[in-house]
Amino acid sequence: MIKKFNASKILPSFFVILGLAYFVFLGVPIKKVYASGVLGLEIKGGAYFQNLTGHLAVGNGGTVITPSLLGMQTTKTEPMLKVALYVLYDNRISFTYVPYIYNGSATISQSVYFNGQTYNINTPVTSKLHLYSYKMFYDHNFEINRYASVGLGVGVDVITAKTELDSPYVSDTKNVSLPIPIIGGRIKITPINDFSFIGKIQGLSVGSDGYYYHINAGVNYKAVGPLSIFADYIYDKVHVDTNDVDGTLEFDGPEAGVRFRF
Repeated sequence: MIKKFNASKILPSFFVILGLAYFVFLGVPIKKVYASGVLGLEIKGGAYFQNLTGHLAVGNGGTVITPSLLGMQTTKTEPMLKVALYVLYDNRISFTYVPYIYNGSATISQSVYFNGQTYNINTPVTSKLHLYSYKMFYDHNFEINRYASVGLGVGVDVITAKTELDSPYVSDTKNVSLPIPIIGGRIKITPINDFSFIGKIQGLSVGSDGYYYHINAGVNYKAVGPLSIFADYIYDKVHVDTNDVDGTLEFDGPEAGVRFRF
């Protein structure tokens, strides 16, 4: 069963940010924290503690498969890497890479039809779901005052996925790739020097082929020099219905790491 979006996890963070924005917009002073000079570079790396829910059907008339049916782990820690180039202070071009790699093994409790192959009940199987997100995003920063800013932008997220199901008797693999254009916005509020609240939402639908949504809210602390420490809570939802693959997957969990800005 697909896990519904849990607004109680993320929406309160946005209300906190918006509440801070109310006071910031009244004129509470802070220090602007952006890349200095005409060009700037930001490198952000860390760990994403993912939780997986959702379903997937592979092949025309394929069985709807859930992670629990295939004995797939539903909690993983994956690396995250983001590189952003700042141009003329308020223009940012970012490149983000996030893997979603899940494997499983189980004796299936029902017959499964996967990409033209039938796996009978009580058959031992191993499974793979390897999904990768390659995102490029451009946004322009609009400064509200010295302490708050709003960014708006556009980009594209290329989702590639490999699904595999193996048994002693039959095995098959299915690959799919889908570029999804995205739009989005973010708000950044710095109530005190070197400490910021950041909220972000991105996504777009490409009709019946699929959609992608990304929401996160978190904090950033500028520790020393170019080094900052960040912690976010992330919710990602991907739906694909193309090339005989039909599924909806959701990933959510905390993310933490370090950021270098030059």
